[in-house]
Amino acid sequence: MRMPKILQRAAAAVLLLAGAGCSPPREAPDRVVIWHQKTGAERAFFEEAVETYNRLNPDESVVALYREGEELRNSFIIAAVAGQGPDLVFGPSDNVAVFAATRVIRPWDALLGPEFFDHFTGDGIVRWEGQPWMVADQIGNQLMLVYDRQMVGRPPETLDELIALGKQLTLQSEGRVERYALTWNYAEPYFFIPFLTGFGGWIMDEDGNPTLDTPEMRAALQFVLDLRDKHGLMPRYEDYNTANLMFLRKRAAMIINGPWAWSDYGVPESSMLALLPVNTATGLRCRPVIAAKGYCLSINTPPEKFALVRRVLEFFTGEEVQLAMAQRLFTTPTLRRALESPEFRGNAVLQLALEQSKNAIPMPINAKLRYIWDGIRGPYRRVFTGDLTPDEAAREMQREAEERIAEGMP
Repeated sequence: MRMPKILQRAAAAVLLLAGAGCSPPREAPDRVVIWHQKTGAERAFFEEAVETYNRLNPDESVVALYREGEELRNSFIIAAVAGQGPDLVFGPSDNVAVFAATRVIRPWDALLGPEFFDHFTGDGIVRWEGQPWMVADQIGNQLMLVYDRQMVGRPPETLDELIALGKQLTLQSEGRVERYALTWNYAEPYFFIPFLTGFGGWIMDEDGNPTLDTPEMRAALQFVLDLRDKHGLMPRYEDYNTANLMFLRKRAAMIINGPWAWSDYGVPESSMLALLPVNTATGLRCRPVIAAKGYCLSINTPPEKFALVRRVLEFFTGEEVQLAMAQRLFTTPTLRRALESPEFRGNAVLQLALEQSKNAIPMPINAKLRYIWDGIRGPYRRVFTGDLTPDEAAREMQREAEERIAEGMP
């Protein structure tokens, strides 16, 4: 399969530089370089794990370098085409189809056998077109409702209850809202997906074609808009950092966020988790997207490094690391023995997070997905600036997604 058109030009530029004498030096055989997109508490945990590995293996070295999500994906493809980049790249499972299609990663069965894969759940080995391209150390990213236990006695079980409770929780003084019922990064489409699924919609069909211009999309957009404008339950303008800060400062009673943030909220001591509500109009629970996150092997990692890479992979996806990560970051392990361990099974918060993950939609492994996300984002945000109605936005999303797929796919 050829490289997507939008990356061909950038990769060609890098190759020209390499041809002009800018090729990279040969990597040290005792060093593994990992690019990752971990942030916050997850990044701190990972850096501690890297330090532990290097301390236990003084003759070897793991180097972890952070790249922001979009930057990581595009920079890795461009670097790998030019023979550069890391040995391993860590990220969500939706990267797999793009990386494999552009031939910048190598399937893991090139150096791992069935006995290795058998230790993992089916979700822990991400396959595309029949081959294993990612070894995941976690299943996560599922959004849940987090509520302040001092403000909320019982979390809402339905969207109707969310509205009714929200009106009680919202406090105003002299025309100013002192406390909102709910805050969340509703400006980002990923955080909107639970409402779309609660109304029975989804973003693509089985063939990866966008399904955005639908009655379900319009209803979900109108519902979220009404939460803000009709019911007054959340701030007029929102982004991730603002939403996060409002909840931490108790200017909001509830927040919708993922496991990467729960420890910052004091879960379970001062805040607690709840499943996302049911939409009584459809009978459907609001379901977030869930994704495996793990390691892909660069096409440029030389065979003489394979033994070292395997040792590194076994450490970072091992039982000790996975359980420690679950207890600290509320992720779901991918190793079967970690899932069955007393530490995981006996943790009520982890079991609740696991229940939400079972009420979630797996991230599709499809190269068209990135173009669909990009097609949604602009029109979606314009709904909340008043530039588009939900009806207009649904049509515009569909048009933009189709155009981006036509431009970007081979």
